[in-house]
Amino acid sequence: MLTHIELALPDLSKAERRVAEYVLQNPNLTIDQHIAQLSSDIGVSEPTVIRFCRSMGFNGYKDFKLKLAQTLPKEHKHLLVDITPNDSPLKVGHKIIDGAMASLSETRNKLDAVALEHAVAALKDATRIEFYGQGGSGIVAADAQQKFFRLGTPVVSYSDPYIHNVSAALLEPGAVVVTISRSGASDDLLQSVTLAKAAGATTITITASNSPLAEMSDIVLPLDVQEDSDYYAPIKSRISQLVILDILAIAVAMTQEETLTQKLSKASTSVSHKYPEKAAR
Repeated sequence: MLTHIELALPDLSKAERRVAEYVLQNPNLTIDQHIAQLSSDIGVSEPTVIRFCRSMGFNGYKDFKLKLAQTLPKEHKHLLVDITPNDSPLKVGHKIIDGAMASLSETRNKLDAVALEHAVAALKDATRIEFYGQGGSGIVAADAQQKFFRLGTPVVSYSDPYIHNVSAALLEPGAVVVTISRSGASDDLLQSVTLAKAAGATTITITASNSPLAEMSDIVLPLDVQEDSDYYAPIKSRISQLVILDILAIAVAMTQEETLTQKLSKASTSVSHKYPEKAAR
């Protein structure tokens, strides 16, 4: 809920933004206040508060407060609190898990049905699939390779910009490139997408909406996750990236369930010698 409000800030009017900023700073206080008290504390009119609530997708202030109260974590009541040096390991765990849950909820609410259908169709018919990512997203790209190679299509993942630049230039029509980037502003990834499109490949990206990478890709799966801090590898966005790739892999598999079952059976047989006890059953 708080992530939803924070991401909406640029689209709100000046007065509505004041309401949003107050709620973000005082979520616990907000759910205990009447609309008259809230509007007085912020210095805006009651209709402005109601317009803000409707901009967030709610019928009114009461509906908004109810949803806010339901989504605040019981222990620390705030989804976007940075971890502090005074936090115990248990507290760190609670904050990370709460943040991950908020991220997944936001990702679920913003899944684009049309974009997913187009992405699944492209991946299903691909003659070759390449996943590109850098840094933490490079690790996610490697995980995607592990998911998709079992489907039988030639799949690779690259995190080295020199390699995915060259590989993109050598692709042919029928290939699909999936780029993964939290910011969508990496010059190296932009160059690879440019080269892949010039080669006739279909480009899919999992990235921030309205980013340069999103604007130039054929299919965009938007991922707008607000990270608490950049000091560590992004946690929330990485989890959401992995889930979106799980969605794609399973959805593609379901389009060819019978064929996939045969392929998985072959794959299982190929490593059965490593588990002699299981093979003997």
